[in-house]
Amino acid sequence: MLSPEMLMPTGPPPQAVLDQRWLWSLLMLLLGLTFVMRLIGLDIAGALLTGLMLCFGIIMTRDGMQEMAKYALVYAVLCGLNFFFDILPLITELGGRITRTTEPVTATSSSHGVQQTTYTMTTKTTPFFDATQGIVYNVQSLAMIMSPLCMALGVYLSISANNEIQRHAPPLFEEEFGWNRPLGGQAPAAEQGQRLGTADAAAPRPQGGAPASGSSAGGSSQS
Repeated sequence: MLSPEMLMPTGPPPQAVLDQRWLWSLLMLLLGLTFVMRLIGLDIAGALLTGLMLCFGIIMTRDGMQEMAKYALVYAVLCGLNFFFDILPLITELGGRITRTTEPVTATSSSHGVQQTTYTMTTKTTPFFDATQGIVYNVQSLAMIMSPLCMALGVYLSISANNEIQRHAPPLFEEEFGWNRPLGGQAPAAEQGQRLGTADAAAPRPQGGAPASGSSAGGSSQS
C-alpha cells in the first residue's frame, strides 16, 4: 500500500516558492495582528480560527518550507472558506453597523392567569468607524477588514506554491506502470526498435567453421 507521504514531493520547495517567503512572513504578521485585535474585540470564535490559521502557516513555513508540499492545497481551501464567511458580514456592514436591543416594557396578567409581556426592539445604525463608540468597537471594525485580507493573501500564496510544486514534481512510477505510454499498452516505436536491436545482439550466431545452410544446399544440388 502507498502512503500519502510517498505521493508528495519531499525536500525544499522550488526557488519560485522560496522567493515568496517574505510574503508568507507578512501573512503571518497580519494573522498575528488580527488574532490580537479579535481578542481585544471579544470575538473569541474568530480569534480561535485566526490562531489556527496562524499556527498552520508557521508549520508550513518553518525549516525552510519543508512541509509546504504537504499542506499548501489544504491551506488554500481553509483560507478560501474563511474568506467567504468573513467577507459576507463585511459587505453588509460597510455602510454602517447595526445593533439591536430588546427591552421589556410592560407585563400584564389576564383574569385567566395568562401573562403578557410587551417588548420594545431598538435598532441603531452607527458608522463603521466611530470614535464615540470606544476602542473595542473600532478594533472590531478593523478586524473585520483585516481578516478577509489575510485569507485572500493566504489563498493566493498557497495556490501559487501548490502549482509551482506540482509543476516541478517528477512523474510518479513512469517506468514501472508505463504511464508515459499511449493507450493500448504499446511501447513507443523508438523503444520497440531498441528492444529489437537488443534481442538481435543477444541471439546466438553460428561458429566460423560451420558452413551456412544455403551453401550446403547449393553443393548437394550440383552433385
